[in-house]
Amino acid sequence: MADTLTATGLTITRGGRLLVDGLDLTLAGGTVTALTGPNGCGKTTTAWCLGLYDLDFTGTVTFNGLPSSQMSQRDVRRAHRTTIVLQPQDLLLEDSWTVARTLRHAAWALGLPRRQRRGRVADVLARTRISRLARTRTGLLSGGERMRVALARTLLMAGPRLVVLDEPTAGADEELTEMVTGFLEEWVSSGAAVLVATHDPGLVERAEEHISLLTGTGEEAERAGGNEQGAGTGNEQGAAEETERAGGNEQGAAGD
Repeated sequence: MADTLTATGLTITRGGRLLVDGLDLTLAGGTVTALTGPNGCGKTTTAWCLGLYDLDFTGTVTFNGLPSSQMSQRDVRRAHRTTIVLQPQDLLLEDSWTVARTLRHAAWALGLPRRQRRGRVADVLARTRISRLARTRTGLLSGGERMRVALARTLLMAGPRLVVLDEPTAGADEELTEMVTGFLEEWVSSGAAVLVATHDPGLVERAEEHISLLTGTGEEAERAGGNEQGAGTGNEQGAAEETERAGGNEQGAAGD
């Protein structure tokens, strides 16, 4: 399996606190890597950095052979439109927009031609079983329904090479959890590398690799299924503010 992303010496500091200290890892195509640790340890920040949605780090993240130090803003934007997709824990939904408008805008942000957007949106609505909610404002949805909208938005990108999921099953019912797991397997089967920040034991068990962010000194921990990497952590903050970098962010006027 080809390496989709590698990180070398990844170090992340926020507010004067060290979150991750010199983390080395490889995300291989067709595999799942679980990123775990207690609340506040830096999982979200690390996931955003590895997905190149937050570039405030030292060390190198290399995606598809191109080091982050050599990437222009245009390179990063292109990756987020074509090959890297994020489902954030903070779902980044505009409450005044309908579900359909939210997804049409996300499709526009991905650069899908206008003639393809309607069909693509209808497809992901059906796959996440929320077609009936297309004309409902997202602010009126339940927590589980909002999670399905976020999942549908993630599915809009065809053939991603890196999928970053931040707590995709937190608070989810059994049906939604099974749905997430099913789509995860589809991404893996297509050759994508999947990084999932999670507390879900089922997702951790499914992962080929397990990176544990430990509060404190960055001591080594056992690796699940081979080797589990430990990284120094502190307080998680700041990454969710990068809303404009999310591939399906619903800010500004929709293209339709």
